[in-house]
Amino acid sequence: MGGNVSDKGADYEEVTEPLRNFAPALESLLRELLISKEIQFHYIRSRVKTKGSTVRKLDNPAKSYTGIADLTDMLGVRIVTYFPNDVDRVAEVIRDEFLIDEDNSTDKRALLDADRFGYLSLHYVARLGGGRSQLAEYVRFADVTFEIQIRSILQHAWAEIEHDLGYKSSNGIPAEIRRRFSRVAGLLEVADNEFQEIRDYLGKHQRRLEVASGRQWKGVGIDQDSVYMFMRREVAVRTLDRKIVRSVGRSLARPTREYAGMRQIELQRAGFETLSDVKKELELESDRIANFAHSWISDKKVGPLWGKGSTPDPEQQDDDPDELDEDFKVLTSGVGLFYLWLYKCAKGEVADPPYHEVSLAQLRSKYEELVGK
Repeated sequence: MGGNVSDKGADYEEVTEPLRNFAPALESLLRELLISKEIQFHYIRSRVKTKGSTVRKLDNPAKSYTGIADLTDMLGVRIVTYFPNDVDRVAEVIRDEFLIDEDNSTDKRALLDADRFGYLSLHYVARLGGGRSQLAEYVRFADVTFEIQIRSILQHAWAEIEHDLGYKSSNGIPAEIRRRFSRVAGLLEVADNEFQEIRDYLGKHQRRLEVASGRQWKGVGIDQDSVYMFMRREVAVRTLDRKIVRSVGRSLARPTREYAGMRQIELQRAGFETLSDVKKELELESDRIANFAHSWISDKKVGPLWGKGSTPDPEQQDDDPDELDEDFKVLTSGVGLFYLWLYKCAKGEVADPPYHEVSLAQLRSKYEELVGK
């Protein structure tokens, strides 16, 4: 078999030049297709097989290659997803958008030994589909064959580590090392499936919250996701937000999950157990909370909220975006929950609030001022 690519009747550089030209376009196309289907992925990367790797593959005595034309993976693209179920979603897109060479494509997930977790991947040999191959930007690549590998990020991590250890196949691995590989493979497969189940659960949780918003939030506990949905959906929150921003001449920005997480902690510290309890409190105290927020924001003599254990400094600015100066013109949707928290701190209804005595004194003074009116 000669050990020289030219012995197989093809010139390596001549064959690979169009592949190098096509690789970036193929990467970009795959990226656009997956984004359009809202499939998240870790990365998409292409490679053209090196000359040395090509020679070694052609000279493999177990194969009967006659030349480079027999190699279907001279251009390869690897797609790494975050979750195993997305491997199948990507595969569906590939099948819909490309012409698949079924004889040379393999689902290695169905062929794998127990200790070969890292190669639980789909391998498709494909060409551009008929319609796309006629487009001006792709017509010169119409006859190019390429391989697409799809695997999850944990499967990819295993394969990379195993390759780095020098074991591309299980042949010749000492029995003890093989047993260790099997144990690690089992752990990673469990982890892959657990991450998938966690994502599935979170998706179901989101759908339950959608339903709960129409049932007055009865029985819905307080966590970041539920508070985020509450800020976006609950009329009592939106009503209080509008009262506050109108009274102080601010505008509202969309809520974020990070912001919801901050409000979640405060609601729990304030003693709320369910969102229906929060809703009742907002409906009962909405006007008083709005007045408190207006008075607090508008009072130039009120300093920033100093944390417990800090040293009050008149020039120190608070990290919370809702402690505003005149230059800060935007409040975050859900800001009413922050002022519900401050209002309860001011009333003395929060056990051991996390603020310095100077700030607590200002809060109590502001509450007493409003009550006395």
